[in-house]
Amino acid sequence: MHTSSSSPSLLANSDADDEQLRSYFDDTTKGCDVFRILPIGKVGSGKSTLVSEVFDFELDESSVQHYTCSDHDINREILSQNNKSLSLHDSKGLESGSAENLKTITDFIQDRKGRPFSEQLHAIWYCVEIPIAGQRPFEGGDIAFFNSLIESNNKVPVIVVFTKIDRLQFREQKRLKKIYIDRGMEAKPALAQAKTDCATEAAAAYQKSCVDVLQSDLIPAAWMKHCAVSNKHPDSIVQLIEVTKSTLVKSDALNILWASAQMADVDLKIEMSIKAGKNMYWQGLGAAMIPLKGLCRVTLLTVLSRIHSDIVRVWNINDPDKILVGANMRVMIRMLFVEPIMSPTLDGNPDPDSEASHIIKNLAQVAINPAGAVTSAVSELLKSIDNMAATTPATARVLMAYISDLTLGMESLYWLARARKDKAINRQEVVHAFTTYRASTQRRDVHMQIRDYIGDENIMRSFSRDKALTKVAAIVDQARFNPTEVFEPPQVQHGFAV
Repeated sequence: MHTSSSSPSLLANSDADDEQLRSYFDDTTKGCDVFRILPIGKVGSGKSTLVSEVFDFELDESSVQHYTCSDHDINREILSQNNKSLSLHDSKGLESGSAENLKTITDFIQDRKGRPFSEQLHAIWYCVEIPIAGQRPFEGGDIAFFNSLIESNNKVPVIVVFTKIDRLQFREQKRLKKIYIDRGMEAKPALAQAKTDCATEAAAAYQKSCVDVLQSDLIPAAWMKHCAVSNKHPDSIVQLIEVTKSTLVKSDALNILWASAQMADVDLKIEMSIKAGKNMYWQGLGAAMIPLKGLCRVTLLTVLSRIHSDIVRVWNINDPDKILVGANMRVMIRMLFVEPIMSPTLDGNPDPDSEASHIIKNLAQVAINPAGAVTSAVSELLKSIDNMAATTPATARVLMAYISDLTLGMESLYWLARARKDKAINRQEVVHAFTTYRASTQRRDVHMQIRDYIGDENIMRSFSRDKALTKVAAIVDQARFNPTEVFEPPQVQHGFAV
């Protein structure tokens, strides 16, 4: 173990690195922490359900009163402790003749134009309930709103969201069942056949009653995309997330904020996690090329710290105690995953003295005395890095492993928390999720593939950032978890999962 005399130098260099090296997330989003969205639609159109499904957005007590109040203020942002990456604004519906409401909404959109990026409006969802009894999907207020967007030269992406398509499918199911029975089928097989056929019939009805109208000359072309959703169809929620993302292609900042704010599309979380790591890859390789051994180790750890914070931020898991961004968490990741890839056995397993049981025991001590445990663990880790050849291939392997392991560990934690109504995670669940991944065959395969891709002789391959991170994406894709097959309730001893 290093003596305490080495600590001041380590901290001094770390502080210098902190000032010089900003994360990809912070650099790109320009100080903006939230994706700001305005859902518009009549009462009962499904706005609240949609927001809940896409963002895991549960209103705080103060926001509930505002959100349900008939005289609420569109300028007041609605926030939730459950998702701190989203800022929601709400408006009254645009029923025919609601000129006052139309002016309130258009003034709000116009006012947000000239504000700093963090205060601008980033997207508009225009929610329209799919008609099932011959109603018109769009009325005078809707048309007036779209006209106002054209007149004001609006640049905020507008997605028309047709809601409750499941009701249309159910209508078609009943209609088809009756037809089949009238043709002589028994009730049970008629119902089964109707359930099979109703989706196709509903899609045709939706196209005629909604999409064709939206794309006709009746509706001003102020919208960018459209989508049909139902809270009973998770695939439709993911489709809305993808459609919204497709309107943000020109802005890396909005793409990152959107990936963080949405909570239903795990593929998008994975994609953005790897992208965040990719954009810090060069800094990590630079650390290996600095000839001063002490400076190299500190700089590399700082780069890993930035990658860590970016990936955790993308996943946006409700972490009231800030466990995931704490020093103890970073130490755990390095001990569980970085050390094994430095000196693995032939089958990719870590040495015996780094087994999960030993690590978890140390983590239990962290809960009692965090400061002392972190100092000890960091010193031991730095000793391991000191013993590692300061070569470009070795650093490239560490970077690839850190991005892969943290991404897959966060996916494990996501599924563990996703199954519960209370999405806030605790230290026990964090340890359970990451040690579950560590003990898996997936983790072993990840490390073996990384070592197979970049051996000590593959210096030029190390410098190919795009190829290295494309390989990471492929490795991660192969190692993805099926949550229903992995997690069981953790056994608890002394406050920690084992």
